[in-house]
Amino acid sequence: MVKIIENVVKDAEPLTDAVLIEGLPGIGHVGRVAAEHIIEEFNGEKILEIYCDDFPPQILVNDDGTIEYMKNEFYLVKEPVPMVIVLGNTQALSPEGQYALSERLIDIGIKYGAKKTYTLGGFGIGKIVEQLKVYVASTSKEISEKHKEFGAEFRTDGGSIIGAAGLMLKFSKLKGIEGICLMGETPGYLVDPKSAANVLEMLSKSIGFEIDMKKLDERAKEMEKFLEKVQKYEEGMQPGSQSTEDLSYIG
Repeated sequence: MVKIIENVVKDAEPLTDAVLIEGLPGIGHVGRVAAEHIIEEFNGEKILEIYCDDFPPQILVNDDGTIEYMKNEFYLVKEPVPMVIVLGNTQALSPEGQYALSERLIDIGIKYGAKKTYTLGGFGIGKIVEQLKVYVASTSKEISEKHKEFGAEFRTDGGSIIGAAGLMLKFSKLKGIEGICLMGETPGYLVDPKSAANVLEMLSKSIGFEIDMKKLDERAKEMEKFLEKVQKYEEGMQPGSQSTEDLSYIG
């Protein structure tokens, strides 16, 4: 049996008609970057930490010599739209852990007033393209069709959504609330603020709020410069040659 521990950071009253937004790590960290930006721009308040014995058996070491636990966190945003946001530095490792944790995350979201769930993630395409699409999948045809009006597309080849981004839709429907997943195309092998900005723009249209994207745009431009360097490196590198360009990038 998977053990899940809730650590209350701050007591908080439930919000009214809130949306639950999931931004856990995934392909290109698209959902996580988008959710972090919401919290930063709207001064989200951390209320809860989640620990699970199905998280990776490790701790993270910070630059200052301190440690960081593997955890998920809940934040509340009251304005401009009530939002319950779950972030984290990991997902559960096993199928059993994914199911148990995804259901618990939905239960907590509902406890704090969520009436609808949005899961955010990346759709890996394995290459660099100029225009990145955003795909939608939801618990009803009507909801998905509505998001086409905002510019979202359907995955005509079907496929699946792995992890919390998919399972939280299932548990949302089982518990009587709507669920929508927004997936931004991304090369998939680096943190992708450009794809995160695309997903966040779609989310803002769907929920109905405006958000300053300047910081995300700056990160996206930094990433584009880095990818240009990578492309030049790959095109110009010959066997036995060396490059003096700095190809390091921290997302």
